[in-house]
Amino acid sequence: MTWTIKPFEQLSVNELYQCFRLREQVFFLEQKVDCEDMDDLDQKAMHLFAGDPVDRYCRIFGPEQGYCKIGRVVVASEARGQGQGKALMQAAIDYCQQRWPGSPIKIGAQAYLRRFYEELGFSICGDEFDEGGIPHYPMLIEGC
Repeated sequence: MTWTIKPFEQLSVNELYQCFRLREQVFFLEQKVDCEDMDDLDQKAMHLFAGDPVDRYCRIFGPEQGYCKIGRVVVASEARGQGQGKALMQAAIDYCQQRWPGSPIKIGAQAYLRRFYEELGFSICGDEFDEGGIPHYPMLIEGC
């Protein structure tokens, strides 16, 4: 599997469009999320993705707040059930551990995916919260 990881300013117009289109298809059309996707953080993130067109994507932030953060984790409906989500998260975790060794990694996990993230080594580190109308848990992998 070939992964691409780029900062915002190095994304081609087509790559950017495909990443944002996938986020729109899953978060807004499928899951009916009720908050804005454009949060002025994409410009500060590393963007990890695969597929042509893009069907697996997440964004990654370095440890500016004492931990790395992985977010906007999304897999197209036609790519689910094939281990693509696990592969995406493992690639993101590996990137964080290689680039920022010893830094913990934090996510806001949709509650229904709690076990999925626990199998990847994340543990709940706070109370359930609502984001975009969907219950989430803050989860963390301690620094490696």
